[in-house]
Amino acid sequence: SWLALRQVDLPRLWELLSGARLPWAAFMAALVPLQMALRSKRWALLLDAGSRSAPEELFKLNFIGAAIDNILFMRLGELARALLASRRLSIPLATTLSSIAVERMLDVAALLAAFSLAASLAPDVVPDPVRRAAFALLATALGAIAAVAAAGGPLAPEGFLERALRRWHRLHKVARELSAGAAALRSARSAAPVALLSLAFWAVDTLFYWSAARCLSLSPELTYARSMLVVSWAAAGSALPSVPGAFGSFEAAVKTIVNSLGVESTRALGYALLSHMVAYVVLTAFGLAFLYKAGISLAELRGELARWRTEDGVGAA
Repeated sequence: SWLALRQVDLPRLWELLSGARLPWAAFMAALVPLQMALRSKRWALLLDAGSRSAPEELFKLNFIGAAIDNILFMRLGELARALLASRRLSIPLATTLSSIAVERMLDVAALLAAFSLAASLAPDVVPDPVRRAAFALLATALGAIAAVAAAGGPLAPEGFLERALRRWHRLHKVARELSAGAAALRSARSAAPVALLSLAFWAVDTLFYWSAARCLSLSPELTYARSMLVVSWAAAGSALPSVPGAFGSFEAAVKTIVNSLGVESTRALGYALLSHMVAYVVLTAFGLAFLYKAGISLAELRGELARWRTEDGVGAA
């Protein structure tokens, strides 16, 4: 987008990227499968399907979902991995979809926690009102997760919520499925590893962005704590409606926050491009390889997704 390219010297940008330190780039690439392994272990715990939900199978499906998001419009990757998990692991589709919805809630809470911590360590960068808003949003996210997890009893047959929601069939169905996806959060013993894995994922993601700064020799400006702020902006940029792979919106978001941390525009955009391309190439290459190995063509999967999106209940879940 034009925001990403504002005040950028393109010859200097090319020179900066050409001088990237390859050992650091290789280290960044190696962190991507580690992130996916953490996500896959958490997904297995949320599905709570015993031996059926082998983390290695979910590891492949996570890569496939990310690759599809990087290639196709309409962010079909999450639906694709839910459908493939249901098919390959013999788990109800409603269960896989609800577990992914709970994953997103956990990611929001973990990311807000990381941002709040980083903001408290960088009061010169993040104003007080923003820090207070982040803490309020974190409390809201944690409250929502707790409410969904605790709703299992009231949503059971003849529970007071189940009776209250009967007249709204679709809302009743969504509430029950979300509650089922959060079953692993109903006891401290099972919730603790899920929470730790969520925090560990974003800690490794922060390490990824910290390593990108070393790759381009931006280490004085981007400490590990400040890299947490970058992760937050990068996640926000990737979540905005955009072309497949979030090209443009991602670069604009990362460039904006890195500018505010004292890095001039050309170096900030180089940092955003390097981070984006390393993750994009690794996720897409592994995802397409796993998809091919599963014997499913991209065209076949796209057609199947288009059909299933119109089926009653899939869009609502």
